[in-house]
Amino acid sequence: MEKRIVNRIIEYIFFSNFFMGLLSIGLNLETNIKLGLQLNDLDYYLFISSLSVIFYLFAYEIPIKKIKSSNQRTQFYIDHRKSIHTFNIILYIICCLSAISIFIKTYQNLFTLHWIHYLILIATFLLAISYYNWKFGFSLRKYTWFKPTLIAWTWAITTVYLPLLILQLTEGISNNWDARFYFLFSQTFMYFIVNAIMFDMKDYEDDTNRGLKTFVVKYGNQLMLNRVILPLIFLGFLSFILFGFWYDLPLHRILFMLVPIILMAIFAFKLNRPKSILYYLIAIDGMIFLKAIFGILSVILFEYEL
Repeated sequence: MEKRIVNRIIEYIFFSNFFMGLLSIGLNLETNIKLGLQLNDLDYYLFISSLSVIFYLFAYEIPIKKIKSSNQRTQFYIDHRKSIHTFNIILYIICCLSAISIFIKTYQNLFTLHWIHYLILIATFLLAISYYNWKFGFSLRKYTWFKPTLIAWTWAITTVYLPLLILQLTEGISNNWDARFYFLFSQTFMYFIVNAIMFDMKDYEDDTNRGLKTFVVKYGNQLMLNRVILPLIFLGFLSFILFGFWYDLPLHRILFMLVPIILMAIFAFKLNRPKSILYYLIAIDGMIFLKAIFGILSVILFEYEL
């Protein structure tokens, strides 16, 4: 009985995308801690985490007429329509109230921003909404490069760029757009591209039936693993080593920071083995959580600020 309850809780956390909110908070905390900055206010973390969950809930909205599905995750949304709807309303309230709170704190400084920040925010918003399947038929997620790229860009912006921007507006901190920021941004961007493609490998059969032109559908699992995922992981591995030597980090610290990338490479080789969708959600999203945890611990344990 207890095991069944635990399983239902795990299902709700991952199928409802609640875990995406925790990931968002973890990655934002990693950014602040790695860059040696003070943490953002509570309203910011409430805003960015609720917005992250809403983003995915809207993207996976199930038509009311649909009452049965062979996909375990889709069936979860069908079986829990009322509770998901209530969850959505709560998230919208939290998101709106926290956004208003942030606006009150920052509106006086909004017009002092350089135009490039407005361009980045507008471009990110347009990319994010292009993830959805709108009624007029336009969705970038249907095309090969765009789906992993827009996901990676959106996550990098909301977890690396945005916490610095909000601190700049609320606290006047404006001198941290340095090499460390760009390294962390590019690292997060590449990590999420690999993560998104790994999800596509998991969804190969489903995406084929829906006509989505993902990398995996177009080129096949094995080619994607050998020609795209592993080279990208290797580049991330190499960038960490170069960064460590550039800042004269001890070898044990470099090896510690490499653990999430090594685990991702190991997991990539196991993607061809059939598992439940819940397993993949826990494992693949768990890789991102590990990135945040190891990033934070690399500072706390070794007293080093990136």
